[in-house]
Amino acid sequence: MRVGDYVQRTAGLGDRLGKPLEAATKAGQITALRTLFRDCQEWEWLPRSFDPLRALAIPRSITALLGPDPRVIADEVWAKLLWAGLNLEAADLPQSQAGQFYPFELVRAVTLTWLFSGQRSNEIARLRVGCIRWQHDGTPITGDSRQVLARDTVCLLDVPPHKTGTAFTKPVDPILGQAVDAWQAVRPDQPKFTDRRTGERVDLLFAMPAPHGLRTLRLLQPQGVHSIPTTPSQKQLAEDGRVHPTDRR
Repeated sequence: MRVGDYVQRTAGLGDRLGKPLEAATKAGQITALRTLFRDCQEWEWLPRSFDPLRALAIPRSITALLGPDPRVIADEVWAKLLWAGLNLEAADLPQSQAGQFYPFELVRAVTLTWLFSGQRSNEIARLRVGCIRWQHDGTPITGDSRQVLARDTVCLLDVPPHKTGTAFTKPVDPILGQAVDAWQAVRPDQPKFTDRRTGERVDLLFAMPAPHGLRTLRLLQPQGVHSIPTTPSQKQLAEDGRVHPTDRR
């Protein structure tokens, strides 16, 4: 199959029209067709005359072409990102009539973590309070220490269990540790979150209360900012007459 085959509308395809489909697209269409026949058989809309899992398995010629396809960031683009992150100032952040929605320390810590940690966006969102440790020859040292040993300390980042493995520790640039320490120093107290991968109740690093109190928490996620209800729940507050049920602030 090629791009544009068996479709009624080709507007927007541009120069891709007529080109062979990518391996991932082929695999996705075969998977959708296999799921359709499997569901129809389970719902008894069709007789079980064949096994969709075997008859519509993805061919090896396609699976051999599937794999990571990371986008390479050009050197000049990466240099601009580094410069912008390292020179970020409070005046660069958007403001409303009430001022900055997020503390500058939080935004700077997230920015430098994205630049220097080498972690996936969902792993950054799941970092926990206390994930930064300072060490010199096995001796723990505080990040703001003025000791002579502190000049040669190694900044360590504790990464929680992730997509492909268990928790681990990695050395990172000290500027990242300093930014995280600065955010932790002003991070307000808040209820624990449930880690989506492990199910543990943890203190997530990049989270903060909503501006109207602890009815909800603002949690930074790869897809944006999510409001997460906390105790007491909105339903409980509505029953007590303290908040309207449609209030989702």
